[in-house]
Amino acid sequence: METMLEWKSRATQPGSPACTLLIPESLVRYLRKRKRSCGGVVKYLRLLLSQVPAYRRAGLLPKVERTTRYYQRSGLGLDKWHVRIPAHHWTELRCLAGGCGVTMTHMFVILMKVEKSGKAKKWKGFKRGTGDRPTFRWLSIGFWEARVEENQETERHVMLVAERGPP
Repeated sequence: METMLEWKSRATQPGSPACTLLIPESLVRYLRKRKRSCGGVVKYLRLLLSQVPAYRRAGLLPKVERTTRYYQRSGLGLDKWHVRIPAHHWTELRCLAGGCGVTMTHMFVILMKVEKSGKAKKWKGFKRGTGDRPTFRWLSIGFWEARVEENQETERHVMLVAERGPP
């Protein structure tokens, strides 16, 4: 006889958890520039997160097929950036990172690299002639991880619901 235990919780605290982002030396200068132009690291993170649906459609986000999360390589000369990220951005970043199979700080670096490279602008799925990325508005994101009994594999599921519309 199977017994299913299920529970739910509403996490509300802390509202702005402390976070340490580990940024490779090669990207520190770029992050400083983007921090100035966006008005802070949190606003820059918000900008990066708003571009995620376009990055996903372009196939620019990783899909790590292993049980544990993938960390950044060692020897990159990681610079520590201490930030307080609002809870809703924290949750979005955590879901996105978990679904891709990387750590949260690594996901932030990946999003920075994609933006810096300009690969998303070159993607053929964007409207011709304008060179602009389509604008998306996030409605919700969900992430869950499960062990499948039949083959003892871990499956990750991410549901990113976005719609075209004004940011």
